[in-house]
Amino acid sequence: MQAACATAALLAGFLIPSVLYACEDIYVFDLEKMVAKGGAVLVDVREPYEYNDCRIPGSINVQASVLSKSAAGIDDKKPVIVYCASGRRSMKACLMLEQQGVEAYSLNGGIKAYYNTGRKLEGSCEGAPGFRYSKEGRAIGPDAEMPPPESEIKGCK
Repeated sequence: MQAACATAALLAGFLIPSVLYACEDIYVFDLEKMVAKGGAVLVDVREPYEYNDCRIPGSINVQASVLSKSAAGIDDKKPVIVYCASGRRSMKACLMLEQQGVEAYSLNGGIKAYYNTGRKLEGSCEGAPGFRYSKEGRAIGPDAEMPPPESEIKGCK
């Protein structure tokens, strides 16, 4: 009985923060709508060399390891959309921003989803990732529930 209580308490400690801060994924078309209205800040949380190679137009670069509300100069009144190469780093960054009281979203599929739905990137990205998305930015195909494979856009690591 004591072991069960200890296990439950331990699990609660891991689960409660993720329940309190459940960062929401958004898709490419949601990003475009929010940015077009002037109501969102787009933050690329990849490393500077990745951002310099290719980026979503209008984004700013604050790498995930140093991202905070103050580091990015984020306006508390605007939602923040974070993205990375495939969505893994941005989800962590999104959760951290939410813990700081920022309304934050993570771009599902990252820059690869943006690219794969026919949108143009700034910089020197070349090539086409193998992971496919619909024009709305939703993952499609047999591995749609899996995150996109790592670095398939030349210049975007």
